[in-house]
Amino acid sequence: MIHPKRVALAAIVFAGMASAQTISSTSAGNWGPIVAPDSIAAGFGSNLAAETTAATSLPLPTTLGGASLSVTDSQKSSSPAELYMVSSGQVNFLVPSGAAVGAASLTYTAKAGAQTTGTALVSNVAPAVFAANQNGSGAAVAQFFRVTPQNQVTVTDTFSGSSGSYTTNPYNLGPSTDKVYLILYATGIRRHSLNPVQSTVGGVKVPVLYAGIVAGFAGLDQINIGPLPFSLAGTGKGDIPVQITVDGVPANAVMVNVQ
Repeated sequence: MIHPKRVALAAIVFAGMASAQTISSTSAGNWGPIVAPDSIAAGFGSNLAAETTAATSLPLPTTLGGASLSVTDSQKSSSPAELYMVSSGQVNFLVPSGAAVGAASLTYTAKAGAQTTGTALVSNVAPAVFAANQNGSGAAVAQFFRVTPQNQVTVTDTFSGSSGSYTTNPYNLGPSTDKVYLILYATGIRRHSLNPVQSTVGGVKVPVLYAGIVAGFAGLDQINIGPLPFSLAGTGKGDIPVQITVDGVPANAVMVNVQ
């Protein structure tokens, strides 16, 4: 299963001003400048909360540790954001599902009443694939999914290590009678059009079998691709990039290691 703590979050940077604080928005997982409805985001700053408080169940609360976040979209419709966590330096939240495309304003209200305002740019899709080191690059947070001719299934993480130093696990694609798929985790893709989501692994096109929500994880999307072609196999190839494109928008590339 996915490890939620290894999911990289968007950076909504809180920068202090003389009379107020402002927010600049980026996308979840790849630190890009765009967010999507129902995608995971985060804000960074100082003195946002007196202590760290995390949500413990779904649906996520709109008030956590006494703090809240409101999103006013390009159509001037305001909605409370659901919150994953608040702390002194960070707030993790879900972009409201009804947020209209375009420039949105954000208002974070701390428990004591202090407010931080800013903007976000909302698009239908903002594809971001999660990396184990929570920086949008390097080893993918993913699994290899192997099926034998006898329908025996094994699932193997694509990465290993410890916080901040995760690396790819070398994975043998053989024997050729088996089919190996790749399960990736992302955010900002579930609103994609009827156009097919596309993927390449090591520059080789690989079919996308599913691109949509993960049940039981707010804002989390899943992409299943494969079977992986055996042309990718070969000792010594090392890390190769996985590239997902959604409605013509490329996500950040993450790495796997196949042999």
